[in-house]
Amino acid sequence: MPRFYSKEVCDKMVAKLLLPDGPTVIELSKKSGISKTALYKWLRKHKNITITKERNMKQQNTTIPIRPQNWSSVDKLNAVITTSSMTEEEIGAYCRQNGIYSNNLANWRRAMIEGLKPSINKEQKVENFKLKSEIKSLKSELTRKEKALAETSALLILKKKANLIWGDGKDD
Repeated sequence: MPRFYSKEVCDKMVAKLLLPDGPTVIELSKKSGISKTALYKWLRKHKNITITKERNMKQQNTTIPIRPQNWSSVDKLNAVITTSSMTEEEIGAYCRQNGIYSNNLANWRRAMIEGLKPSINKEQKVENFKLKSEIKSLKSELTRKEKALAETSALLILKKKANLIWGDGKDD
């Protein structure tokens, strides 16, 4: 028979699970007597909360970190800047505290570096396209002319050999 728990109980259990040194779902289930299924459900529900203004949501004096996908660009930039001078251990502690992974930081750093590269405007793209098409047509024309030259030189060689064998034909 399913039990119903108050919102306060749910929030307290989720807050315990989200602590950096907090218990696992299985440990908390054994201690509190609440089913693992209920704890996982509450944890999923609370992790999916999206917050637009604040990076962290304050509920009953506990901090529930937001999913990395929901971080704003400013928060991502601040995280990258903050962790740029940290050691691996410090970065790990920062990530645990903020509910992110180190690969999130690496991806954000890579994206920011990509964003700093100079972009090509529309006019340059059009010009590049025209130049590429011109190069392609010139290459095809060069190939055609090389084939014609090879054919002409082969005919010339054959004509010389024929003249050597049968003569010029002017003697007759």
